[in-house]
Amino acid sequence: MTVKSPALIAPVVVPKAADILANRLRDLIVKGQITPGSFLPTERDLVTESGLSRTSVRDALRILESEGLITTKVGRTGGSMVTLPGRASVARSVELFVRTHGIRLESLLECRVAVEPTLARLAAKRRTPEQLAEMEELHEQFVASVDDVAHYKNVNLDWHLAIARASGNEPLMALMEAISTPIRDAMDYQHVTTPELRVIAVKAHTVILKAIREQDEDAAFQRMDRHVAGYRDIATGAAPMPPAAKNTTAKIRIIDI
Repeated sequence: MTVKSPALIAPVVVPKAADILANRLRDLIVKGQITPGSFLPTERDLVTESGLSRTSVRDALRILESEGLITTKVGRTGGSMVTLPGRASVARSVELFVRTHGIRLESLLECRVAVEPTLARLAAKRRTPEQLAEMEELHEQFVASVDDVAHYKNVNLDWHLAIARASGNEPLMALMEAISTPIRDAMDYQHVTTPELRVIAVKAHTVILKAIREQDEDAAFQRMDRHVAGYRDIATGAAPMPPAAKNTTAKIRIIDI
């Protein structure tokens, strides 16, 4: 019996024509050779210049549109106008990835613990008076909503995102925006909004805000780290509890200030 030797050459994957054209146009946009606000050549011109079929050209344009690099305008003055994807579109893309790929809550919370203390540090360093005023206002709403779970959760999200914006770091802000809503909406995250934990969260937010107000970067980092790490441990069941104390009061000590 003849033993077949391993193939020396792997199967060759030939890119689709639409992908090749999309890559070329994307490269021109990224390098600034086609600037935001200007129009790509017409569909007919792209067919002529590229030698591709009308179908391939249309598919290439759809790819760029899905990436937020162009918008299609209809009418006599229409065409494919170059745009640049903003932070919101990046956040939406990541959030869609999270929601459609079944990313575990534990992974999202680990991401939050890795990112948010740094955002708090940067916010303490860079926050403007206007941004601080926004955080103060949201904190007041947070305190007032401690007995209204739905409003409490929404204001909590807004406050954390306000800190992210005050950091001035666009990539981290986009990441925080992308993971925040899925975390808030996760069903197995609901039990961290008990009355006792809401009171503890108010205390934690108070000291985090104090550090940001005083521009104490290290304190802002440390207090946010303790806050979000504590919630991660409770939400994932990793919070240490004495064997005789299986109640929420015992759990909340892990995130106490």
